[in-house]
Amino acid sequence: MVVETSVEKFLYQTRSEFEKLALELYIQMSDNTELRVLQTFAPKESRNDFTLFVVAGWGSVVLGWEEMLLEAMKDFDIVYLETREKSSSKLSKRSVFGLSRMAKDVEETIYQLGIDQKKLILFGSCMGATLIAYGLAERFFNPFLSVLVAPPPRFEMPPLTRYLVPIAPRWILKPIKPLLRFWVKKFKSESPEQAAKYIRVINEADGYRWKKVGKKLALGKYWDIFPKINSRVLIVGAEKDRMHDAKTTEKIVQLIPNAIYTNLETNHNTHGPVMVETLREILNQILSEEK
Repeated sequence: MVVETSVEKFLYQTRSEFEKLALELYIQMSDNTELRVLQTFAPKESRNDFTLFVVAGWGSVVLGWEEMLLEAMKDFDIVYLETREKSSSKLSKRSVFGLSRMAKDVEETIYQLGIDQKKLILFGSCMGATLIAYGLAERFFNPFLSVLVAPPPRFEMPPLTRYLVPIAPRWILKPIKPLLRFWVKKFKSESPEQAAKYIRVINEADGYRWKKVGKKLALGKYWDIFPKINSRVLIVGAEKDRMHDAKTTEKIVQLIPNAIYTNLETNHNTHGPVMVETLREILNQILSEEK
């Protein structure tokens, strides 16, 4: 019954509790694109003075991160950035696409919100983790800590479809949505709950935005960015998550100098309170070592 309730929530709930509590902003980037940002501030009595800047994966909806965000906002200030492929983005004729531009979005948001990078924790999952890794490698930002959850060195897609994205018309997304739903449910989900999250993403996918961003990412390989990172990084694996191969995550750990690695086993853990508890432990450990 709990699983069914959770599945129904991810499929049908229109707005998360975090969205109701957060301040909604639209921040204009240097190419005139406007991106939605959700921001909350921790209570004075429990705040730890750190900002947790969250960049979720491809198409992710806020609801998929609600449990983690509600736990984190108890002591972290939160900035949740929605990237360009999401339907909330306001594109312009000058809008640029690709990993470098999306990493620049993070940089420009940090600057416009006046966030102290000495008290900044960048948190990215899947594609969000890879674009943060790109920004770290290119020195776009220098946070206190970066948390990368299963950063893919290549964008995860069904077989052969990555070669079609650059040439397929944007309307093709609608008729292939049933195929995508079957793919994530059958091959890329560890639980009905995770499958429901992915199905929600597919249901809400915007063909125009997915096409614009996807054709820049579909054929890319990003193994070379990880050895260039020289800042403090926590890599989070989930060996039971079928969407993100744990062996690939472990290879990436070996490429980043002085990376810290932890395995939270499941997608549910990386998206929930367990992730926040782990982050608090790692943060306290780092702060103790610096004293």
